[in-house]
Amino acid sequence: MKRGLLILFTLFSLTAIAQGKAEQKILQQLKALNGAIFVNRDSIVLAGLVDEKVTYGHSSGKIENKAEMVHNAMVSPTTYKDFGMSEVSIHIEGKTAIVRHVLKAKSFDAAGKEGVLHLNVLQTWIKKNKQWMLVARQAVKLS
Repeated sequence: MKRGLLILFTLFSLTAIAQGKAEQKILQQLKALNGAIFVNRDSIVLAGLVDEKVTYGHSSGKIENKAEMVHNAMVSPTTYKDFGMSEVSIHIEGKTAIVRHVLKAKSFDAAGKEGVLHLNVLQTWIKKNKQWMLVARQAVKLS
């Protein structure tokens, strides 16, 4: 009986550790994605984080495929400062992860006019070839 409980406890512990590692990896990917878009404007990093079939939805309602998303992120005249994320939640089901977070930053248009970027973001990530890739994203403006 004790041996059975020990084996069962060990299996549950390993599952919790594995999920914790997966969540940490997804959080790392999320930070890299937002950094590549909003901070560093790095098309190589961005392209490596996004699945070929991504559907990327903006708070304006605009939907982009991978090529459009990467291109537009690189050529956008808007710059961002004081970028931050909060309320991050990650739910993993098999090789799929649902990620929610709130994104906030100061934005500056081409003329230097300051605004506020404040979004609630929902993303779907899939695990392909041992790598978590963004396959869907939709943002909604917060006041």
